[in-house]
Amino acid sequence: MRHRSTPVTTTLGGAALVCTAGALGAAVVRYDADAPRLDVLVPLALAALLAGGWLVAVRAAPPVERLPDPAAWQGIPGTLGAIRRDWGYVAAAYLTAWAPYAAARAAYGKGGSVVGSAYCGLTLLFGVVVSLYAIGLLTGQLGAAQRMLAEDAASGSVHAVRVRFGTAVREEYRRPTGTGVGRILTTSSYYVDLVPDGGPDGGPDGQGAVQLKAMYAGDNFRIPIGEKHLSYAAAQLSGHSGWLCWPTRWKDIAGTDKQREVSAAFVADTGHVVWGQMAEQDWEPWLRGEAAPVRETDSGLTAEPLPHPSRFRPKVHTRTLLITVAAALTAVPYLLGAVPYELGLVLGAGAGFLTLAAAARLSVIGVTKQNMDPNLWTTRTKTHPSLR
Repeated sequence: MRHRSTPVTTTLGGAALVCTAGALGAAVVRYDADAPRLDVLVPLALAALLAGGWLVAVRAAPPVERLPDPAAWQGIPGTLGAIRRDWGYVAAAYLTAWAPYAAARAAYGKGGSVVGSAYCGLTLLFGVVVSLYAIGLLTGQLGAAQRMLAEDAASGSVHAVRVRFGTAVREEYRRPTGTGVGRILTTSSYYVDLVPDGGPDGGPDGQGAVQLKAMYAGDNFRIPIGEKHLSYAAAQLSGHSGWLCWPTRWKDIAGTDKQREVSAAFVADTGHVVWGQMAEQDWEPWLRGEAAPVRETDSGLTAEPLPHPSRFRPKVHTRTLLITVAAALTAVPYLLGAVPYELGLVLGAGAGFLTLAAAARLSVIGVTKQNMDPNLWTTRTKTHPSLR
């Protein structure tokens, strides 16, 4: 079960990241300082203590639960808020990018090893490349199509119908890879069934629920944003009613999208907006058939995305934390000056690799397991026609 983010958890987590940044900065700026490197070890120890306090505070925080049912909104908000930037995730990404260089630089010290010098150069290049790649984390958190929907709402009108937030689904799609006999690829996608106000068959021509798919938000670390955003809604908005909104410029979006998908948003009566996108088979009966009328938006109403819950889930993140602790402990001997220079270089490389291993596990395995919380998602399977 996820827990809510509170001022205490935010403060402790932020302070731990600041101390970590201080330790890495000292390792890089004062690379030629003599051991013991208390300027690095003390901030690392403080970061560990604060991280421990953060874990305790997270477990003590209130759980994320379904929001109570409010009265139905009479109007459609003219301001649809963008997904909040996750500054903790941004900070962790940049610290991870530079941790291998900081570890290598502290171990290299005043120099003396050609291999150590080459490794420092390699980790420096890695930090620069990953930092440039991660700039997308600092840009807008909505895709271009979602921004057009937000602009249309701000301009005064959108296509909209009343719906109910239904089942959250993880769909597994099996298809042949085309690379050999028996080679099958299974991909996963996430969406929510939105049920028309008239019931399961209340759409145009008896159409049932439509699928609000997780938003695609870019080509770098932002890929999981749409899935995580949808998971927050699945945990808190199940069964809630609201407006399903499409942009008035939907033809411009469908006509320029390879998959002919159109941006959409569920605006719950709780005052929250859930961003996503919709396949042609779902939006076409409503928009091309004019079953979803153009409605005016109210400039005095605002809908905001749901806040981020706390990040820590024991079953997902415990091993990642243990790997991070191992990385820090690996650096302690050479920071204390307790090992020969050559062994310190090896330990510095090991600390950097362990940091990257923890980050890789967190960004890949952690996201997948979060979205596969059995309390949130119902699994459905589809198969390519050639495999039926």
